[in-house]
Amino acid sequence: MHLQSSEDPTVNLAILDGTHTTIPASARGGRASGVLINFEVADVDAEYERAIAQGLTVLLGLRDEAFGQRHFIVQGPDGVLIDVIKPIPPSGEFVRLYTAGATAA
Repeated sequence: MHLQSSEDPTVNLAILDGTHTTIPASARGGRASGVLINFEVADVDAEYERAIAQGLTVLLGLRDEAFGQRHFIVQGPDGVLIDVIKPIPPSGEFVRLYTAGATAA
């Protein structure tokens, strides 16, 4: 699968089957390590419930972070970590790190 931004064609992401022929033979079929993919969603609570219902491996339960995210992290069967995020207003020391107008409402 190849994803490309409709606003900026230089922003793209390719996701390949681990056995795809474009992957060097020595790396085919391996497990991902150190990969974390973020997905920003409108309703992180609903996505969390969906992840639980599907039996995904939850590594970090749903929680609010002072730096401005409500999120959870699951692990796919291939080892890839998936961080599902909804921006929220930052709190405490993190508020001053944001530019005016850049925080979630």
